[in-house]
Amino acid sequence: MRGKMVRMAVTAGAVVALLILALTASAKEAAMPTRENPVIVDKQGNRLLIYTEVNEMNVHQANVHWGVVFKDGRFQDRAILRSWANHLAFHDALLALGAKPGNNLNKETIGKHVEGDLLDVTATWPGLGKEVGLNEIFSESGGKGFSIRFGGNRKASAEQNTGCITCLESCWIAVTSNSAYPQTGAIKRFINPNAKFQGKGSILPKDGQPVILIYRIHS
Repeated sequence: MRGKMVRMAVTAGAVVALLILALTASAKEAAMPTRENPVIVDKQGNRLLIYTEVNEMNVHQANVHWGVVFKDGRFQDRAILRSWANHLAFHDALLALGAKPGNNLNKETIGKHVEGDLLDVTATWPGLGKEVGLNEIFSESGGKGFSIRFGGNRKASAEQNTGCITCLESCWIAVTSNSAYPQTGAIKRFINPNAKFQGKGSILPKDGQPVILIYRIHS
């Protein structure tokens, strides 16, 4: 009798544990951004999440600057990932999270590196079950990697309306950009670029499929 009661207690405990896991998974799924709700600020988790989709053209061909761009921005066709989050809303969400912008670049600051809070950027998507770093979904030919900072640039971003959320070299327009590479001029960028960037087709989902980007203030 006692053994039967122990077995019943163990079984009940296992059921409760499974329910907790299911509820946790549901909560995480519910907290993911969507096309309809593309920006989520999670202050408790020190995270900003945005909804993007794969732009397959820039998975199969390299580009010299653009990583993540708002779908209605002027440069949306150059993105590896198209964001449903507006670039200005993204800027303001980073401020709400507590990130400090650098605002140290302008059109004339060629050769300088973007400043501002360092951000840890990861990605996930339905079925992946984990987060992966930018270096796992983007390739770059220069070998310097990715060091994304909150450049700020709200005024330039609004005026230029390129939609740039995360550029892959230091940028005076993008809200965030890669401080591993300096700012360069438009002509030099196409003749002798800092590096060439591309989405990794062996890792990323297919064209038009969702990718959730997660930005955290580095600590």
